[in-house]
Amino acid sequence: MHIDEFKDLLEKYLDDRITPHERQRLTIALEDPDYMQLLDETIYGELVARAYEGEPDEGIRQLIQQRLDQEVTPVHTIRPRRYRWAVAAAILALVAGTYAWLQRPAKHPAAQQLIANAMPGTHKAILTLSDGSKVTLDSTGNQVIRQGATAIHQQGGQLKYDAQSTATSIQYNTLATPRGGQFRITLPDGTKVWLNAASTLRYPTAFTGPERLVEVNGEAYFEVAGNASHPFKVKIKDAEVQVLGTSFNVNAYADEPIIQTTLLEGSIKFSANNNHVLLKPGQQAVLATNKEFHINEVDPNDAIAWKNGYFLFKNEGIESVMRTIARWYDVDVSYEGDVKKQRLGGTVSRYENLEDLLKTIELTKSLKFKIEGRRVTIMP
Repeated sequence: MHIDEFKDLLEKYLDDRITPHERQRLTIALEDPDYMQLLDETIYGELVARAYEGEPDEGIRQLIQQRLDQEVTPVHTIRPRRYRWAVAAAILALVAGTYAWLQRPAKHPAAQQLIANAMPGTHKAILTLSDGSKVTLDSTGNQVIRQGATAIHQQGGQLKYDAQSTATSIQYNTLATPRGGQFRITLPDGTKVWLNAASTLRYPTAFTGPERLVEVNGEAYFEVAGNASHPFKVKIKDAEVQVLGTSFNVNAYADEPIIQTTLLEGSIKFSANNNHVLLKPGQQAVLATNKEFHINEVDPNDAIAWKNGYFLFKNEGIESVMRTIARWYDVDVSYEGDVKKQRLGGTVSRYENLEDLLKTIELTKSLKFKIEGRRVTIMP
């Protein structure tokens, strides 16, 4: 989430103008320590003073959390936002070779006939320790998990390991997010990892060897702690990424036909089938099912739209779009008729209700949706 968007949500909240969707978005941001730190910065002084009339800074978090725990009646005041992609959920339809913006439709009774309980994903995951025991994690958790000499701290949607230990034996833990879940973890070396829905990260509780090796299935964004003498490596299906200190995104879901590795900062070496290539910021390595890979020049921020709270589709096939949506809303998808050739694109908030998203796609006039339980059937 961009700092301006966070500020905008905070302003709406303090003025009691926030909608239920925006309130959920702000709640998730407030679970992230990085955003909570922003509440103490000067740019929010005026807002806080207006809302709390001089309450001490250290009480801000408690006061805001108390208010978030209460029901807020939304005031339907429309206020322009700073960025077009944040104005409303929008979908682009590829029609006759051209794109056209479609704004989110107003709610009406018919929309409520869609999946009533298919809410966006939240912070939740399962931590499997080396002895096979499992710990359920969610956004309300605040605990310390002991594993031998290792202490694992959970605060809301974040897991953090103690600093690198001197242990000589290697034990592996696995963090797994279900469909409809995401989580953040700080590894023992200080590397930060954001894990998207339906993804797993396997890693040692201490990096003791000459390299730091982890394994990912699904999608994850890494901010790697620099250590030139101990290279950081990520194993993804049939490929490997090696870094010294950088930030990058890996998309390697089992049900996707390609693996994508996108570099934001630093440099990485992407390896597959005895082929190696060095990526520069703004480049993306794509490994296809035929084991061949190529390099694309991309906007690297597109790859982490999910981390920042958005779906971003660029001329994607409907099956690819719906696989992404199904993971986040935990629904199943089926198809009727000749619809799989349809392609969509655009930017959509990950915190919209599923019914709003589907009604927006229906405005393309090329697709319809039938809802039965938690199954979405797509029809022409």
